[in-house]
Amino acid sequence: MKNLIGSVLLSTAVFACAVTGLQAQNSLTIEQVKDGLYTISGSGGNVGVRVTTEGVILIDDKFPRNFEEIQELVAQVSDQPVKYVLNTHHHGDHSGGNIEYINISEIIAHQNARDNMVRGNQDAPPRLVFTDQTAIYLGGIEVRAFYMGRGHTNGDAVIYFPDLQTVHGGDLLHTIAPFIDYANGGSSKGWVDDEQHPLT
Repeated sequence: MKNLIGSVLLSTAVFACAVTGLQAQNSLTIEQVKDGLYTISGSGGNVGVRVTTEGVILIDDKFPRNFEEIQELVAQVSDQPVKYVLNTHHHGDHSGGNIEYINISEIIAHQNARDNMVRGNQDAPPRLVFTDQTAIYLGGIEVRAFYMGRGHTNGDAVIYFPDLQTVHGGDLLHTIAPFIDYANGGSSKGWVDDEQHPLT
């Protein structure tokens, strides 16, 4: 059994948070984290890219304006299409690109994240949801999504890559201090509890 903090290796620090804002707003970069796992960084939340032989799994999809650039960067590391997008939560810098991906990929999020999107009149809420945990199996690769309770919002998912023992924590992992979205069910106590939650 490992807790969330214990699972976050130094190499995943690039996943921890939004970039500081020194980069140009529409300039994204892709960087390898581990074999078959990449991160796309730029303004707003980071995008995880898990490459398999049968398709690509994205963790978050930023804003609609980032779609073409994300697609171009993914094409640098894989000739496979994006098959799945896992939204870590509903905020626009993590799920805004759903409007572009909804007709070419399956989008998955926690039920509360979808509810938050619908309540906020966001475009393209996911068609597939989960309540406790779910998994994607693609090209011999497993990617798991866990709900650990209220934290940054009431619908945060932590994404775990078991073969790489690496996580993508969305905005539950932040460089400076946790940001709690109380208006959307966030909880500072829940955030602390989430950080100690075992990944199984």
